[in-house]
Amino acid sequence: APGDAVGALQADLPALRPAELATALAAAAEFDQAFVPDALDVGTTFYGVRPGRPFLPRFGGESRARHLAGGAKELCLEGIDSLRRDVDTPDDLRAALALGLGRHTAAVVAELWPGSG
Repeated sequence: APGDAVGALQADLPALRPAELATALAAAAEFDQAFVPDALDVGTTFYGVRPGRPFLPRFGGESRARHLAGGAKELCLEGIDSLRRDVDTPDDLRAALALGLGRHTAAVVAELWPGSG
């Protein structure tokens, strides 16, 4: 939408809490471009730009370093653990489980990975 901020959010955030996303979105609005690093400080879970700024996401692999090199502001915020916890490995899923999953995701995990909870 012309004139609006634009953002991209990774899809593998099973513990994401709306309030934590709202915190990051409010912080991102202060910068021309901003991102949230993943829990390992290697990748990126969110990237966004202010209205009228070019949308140049650099997701994949070591995207944190690419976003920093591209001039994006890294959002190092307290209390957004669920936004930083993407799931690429079984250990990542265990960490997401510890944060708490939504009921639908928790049911799928329980069915596919018995004894995980």
